[in-house]
Amino acid sequence: MRDWFYQLTGKAWIALLFGVGILGWAAYAQFKAGADTHGTAVEDLVAKSGTIVSGSEITETTKRRRGGTTTRHYFVLDAKLADGSTEKWRVDHAIGRSKVEPLIDEAIEVRIDPSDNNLVYEAKLKGQPVVALADVQKIMENKDKVAASMATDKTTLIVGAVALLLGIGGLFARRRMASGHAAEQAAVVQTPTIGEKV
Repeated sequence: MRDWFYQLTGKAWIALLFGVGILGWAAYAQFKAGADTHGTAVEDLVAKSGTIVSGSEITETTKRRRGGTTTRHYFVLDAKLADGSTEKWRVDHAIGRSKVEPLIDEAIEVRIDPSDNNLVYEAKLKGQPVVALADVQKIMENKDKVAASMATDKTTLIVGAVALLLGIGGLFARRRMASGHAAEQAAVVQTPTIGEKV
């Protein structure tokens, strides 16, 4: 029984990492939700211009590890740049089809985030903003708040805390068992065999 428990506590580090991961994610999501800047900072956006040759609405479904699926909707604009190359620019679904459709076959100026699949933060048609920077930043702020509420959900925090405590307790128990086993081995004294006198 003791050997089985000793082997079990050897996996305690997994629970510890799981707990730290959940609580760390919750803290980070809360930090992001309370930050002054949401999404990419304006100075990190890249200005580009091109003609939109086509556009499409994408529905992306991803299977989650813990079961269930996540569905995302967004628009993709195919832009032809001045040098003849083409790029795909992604527009958040919350912007709405009514603002995206008028951009087809038009030359526009955008500010995008290359690190986030060329997400459009601002789009101007003939110098007039069609997709406003403030609107996209507000969308990002709302997403951060939703992520924070999910991460700091009572059940999530309880699971994270329990995993953390199990991990710490398991590692502590394993260490004590290892120390006890070492002490037992040290206490075993081998008595020398006394030879018979002839």
